[in-house]
Amino acid sequence: MKNKHLIVLILFSFALGACSFFSEKENTGYVARVNTHYLSFEELDSNISKNLSQEDSTIAAKSYIQNWATDKLLLDRAKLNLPEEKQIDYRELAKRYEEQLFKKAYKDALIERELKDKIDSSDVNDYYQNNKANFKLNEELVQLRYLQLSKKMKALKDIKNQFLRFNPEDMLSLQEKSLEFKSLSLNDSIWVRVSEAIKEFNESKDLQIDKSEFFKPQNFIEIENENDVYYIFIKSTLKRKEEAPISYIRPTIEQILLNRKKINISKKIEKEITKDATKNNEFEVY
Repeated sequence: MKNKHLIVLILFSFALGACSFFSEKENTGYVARVNTHYLSFEELDSNISKNLSQEDSTIAAKSYIQNWATDKLLLDRAKLNLPEEKQIDYRELAKRYEEQLFKKAYKDALIERELKDKIDSSDVNDYYQNNKANFKLNEELVQLRYLQLSKKMKALKDIKNQFLRFNPEDMLSLQEKSLEFKSLSLNDSIWVRVSEAIKEFNESKDLQIDKSEFFKPQNFIEIENENDVYYIFIKSTLKRKEEAPISYIRPTIEQILLNRKKINISKKIEKEITKDATKNNEFEVY
């Protein structure tokens, strides 16, 4: 809504076909009335985008007023027709819900203030060692590295040897050449889902690699197409039902420990607030 003059124009056009529940009071600061409910200029203005044309603003304002009126009429009819005991129940539910929202927001703020420190790595390791039997894989994992490079690239043989040997000097040399490769992934310490690896190679890169190839540790795969050559090295694999490696399950454990810490802080807050209230004579049991 650009200004009040536009609102007045909108109201004038709307009033011609408006229902009797809209008041025609002037200089009241209100746009419309439904029984004891009043819609102010400010509320209407705040709910109409400032980026609309005059025509679109008019349409949006009419729609908002109509919806507002329908909402208030339904509310009044409900209060008039619903049994009193039902209304009491609903008010009590609304009150409890409001209290829950306030308490949750307050506790969450206190908990966040207490959660300054990150989850310690030693805590993650201890939890993993004590519960590793519970962390069984429900999917196959693989550690691999790969290069995609043009057949026209110089020193293909040297690059292949570096890729296979892959000592620290070789890895650094390949990383320095990374801009010359079409795509690469040299971090073979990361566990990835076999399904994701197959999707990457067979679908995204249009290669046809049999799934069994991903379950052969220390397996080197070389594939060529019209323009490119692919070097893929399968470092390690894990099958379903095997224990999940800590590097793969770490985010899950960190979330478990974080949730546990939040619960402990919440209990601490509840104890302290009751203790302080008793001390300050804010809480008494008769």
